[in-house]
Amino acid sequence: MRRLHSKLGYFLGRPGASLRLLVACSALTGAALAQEAALDAADQATIGSAVDVRWTGPGNQYDSVYVILPSAGDDAKGINSGSITSGKNPVRVVMPDDPGEYELRYWDRKAGKILVRRPIRVVDVPTEIAAPDAAQMGAKIEIGWQGPGNSYEFIGLYESGAADDAKSLAAATVLGRSPIVMHLPETPGQFELRYVTRQSKRVLARRPLVIEGVEATLEAPDTADVGSTIEIHWTGPGNQYDQLALYPAGAEEGAKPARSEGIVSKRNPVPMRLPEQAGAYELRYVTRKNGIVLATRPIAVGGVDAALDAPERATAGTPIDVGWTGPGNDYDLIALYPEGAEDGAKAAATATILSAKNPVLLNLPDEAGPYELRYRTAQQGTVLARRAITVEPGGRLAVVFERDGEIVQTSGDGAVEIILDASGSMLQREDGTRRIEIARGVLDELVRDQLDDQRLFALRVFGHKEAGSCRTDIEIPLGPLDRDAAATRIASVNAMNLAKTPIADSLAKVPTDLAGADGPKTVILITDGEETCEGDPAAVIRDLRARGLDVQVSIVGFAIDDPELKEDFQSWAELGGGQYFDARSANELTRSLRTVISGPFRVLDAAGKVVGKGVIGGAEIVLPAGTYKVETVGGSPQIIDDVVIKPDELTKVAF
Repeated sequence: MRRLHSKLGYFLGRPGASLRLLVACSALTGAALAQEAALDAADQATIGSAVDVRWTGPGNQYDSVYVILPSAGDDAKGINSGSITSGKNPVRVVMPDDPGEYELRYWDRKAGKILVRRPIRVVDVPTEIAAPDAAQMGAKIEIGWQGPGNSYEFIGLYESGAADDAKSLAAATVLGRSPIVMHLPETPGQFELRYVTRQSKRVLARRPLVIEGVEATLEAPDTADVGSTIEIHWTGPGNQYDQLALYPAGAEEGAKPARSEGIVSKRNPVPMRLPEQAGAYELRYVTRKNGIVLATRPIAVGGVDAALDAPERATAGTPIDVGWTGPGNDYDLIALYPEGAEDGAKAAATATILSAKNPVLLNLPDEAGPYELRYRTAQQGTVLARRAITVEPGGRLAVVFERDGEIVQTSGDGAVEIILDASGSMLQREDGTRRIEIARGVLDELVRDQLDDQRLFALRVFGHKEAGSCRTDIEIPLGPLDRDAAATRIASVNAMNLAKTPIADSLAKVPTDLAGADGPKTVILITDGEETCEGDPAAVIRDLRARGLDVQVSIVGFAIDDPELKEDFQSWAELGGGQYFDARSANELTRSLRTVISGPFRVLDAAGKVVGKGVIGGAEIVLPAGTYKVETVGGSPQIIDDVVIKPDELTKVAF
């Protein structure tokens, strides 16, 4: 450095000293750094490992440190290298897969030469494989190992005697963890597991493995009905996603099956629903990967006798019982079509078979005429049986409540559930009073003064607990009415701004809410707005009625101005067998509730047989022409005698 200072003093005293000083400094600095270049790393490393190398040198962008055999010339390409970018120090260099004496070199990219060298020894790592001596074909096995554990090294499966550079039949990457999992091929024989390095594919360890063939068996009925569900018992490898498949008899291997069921978590037996085409079939156990057939069993899928039992004539708009003989599979249909309609046409009415329920209840359409009942299978809509039926016009009966004061009702029969909208819109005011306050007052009067003590009562509310939410809660679970407790709970309900309106979801919970009730069930929805939670109230109400629940759904629209929304509510109430009421005040809301919950009634024919039932103030019911008796249901019924029903006419009676 003293010589460097001396030269700087010389240049500073001459003309043009600044330029000459810059050139001299550059040359002298480069020479000084070249003399000071050095590499610092471990003296020894394991094969394939990554070694951190600290360097001293110019540190030019993309200078590099690489590993190479000492005998390689200066212009030879390194085996692996680490590039110096943005002054990164240390750099990481991956060692070769083969043990031996190597050399680390610093390469100056600008000067195009090696600045410094350093020896490094690369040594082997004791490597072992632990695995079972034998396993079933297609099985999943665990393989333990000891070895370098470098990234992307793997254990591969090879045929015994295969060359080291052969392609593996199966492989599992080490990734530093032990044991690892390998799915074996579906081919029996003698094989070898090998631990293989990433770079040179050097084999570090070997272990023989015998893959054994597997016997499989199938147990199933020799014959079964079309569309029926059978259980298949099996023995075999039970590998995940092995399949039990059904093929037409004689189908080639690899053909598309008529049915298939995967073996998941070794479930046994496996259920399979058979096709709706009779014929000779074959069950096969098929392996997951290669589609090898391990076992077969023939099965004959036969036809099934089907028939329908229903009256030859019935009244439009009334329900009838339809008995059936047939497969009885879930979601088979009893469907009603206009006479001559094609099998693919839309049905005028349907009843679904669930859990082999027999007979099923079918609601006839309002339009009279000649029809045909058809038994249709669930999968392909195959018609298995037909029966003609004539739908005759009937008369309509409306039973209403026209008195003020005490509600006509009975003790111990049926249940009432109120579904109250407490969403943000219920905070709006009608004549200075918030809608929710009006609703609370009317419901308080209902539970304190109007409902019978023994009437089963439930209250569900939505919109009162979380803003921006579609939450709906049962606030009063179903039970005998406790007037004070119910009034206290109602008083605690308040609307919440920005809460949503989950009408469909609230209605969908009715079967659970009223699960403990026998007899007629009355549901009253009180709301001032439309569904805002992407539900389909009409579909939910339709499902409630289709499930055979003795439930009527009425709707009270509170302060509704939208004509289209009123039409929706009207149609929903009709679907629910109930009634729609338009209310704008406390008096109108009270009147609506009193009308709906006045009580159930039933209609008896001349022989004393119950031929119809409903709720006072609810929807009209349809009856065949004739003379009937209408009575309230309960311990002290009120009776209206000699009620005459005429075809295509409305008869109105009042309690």
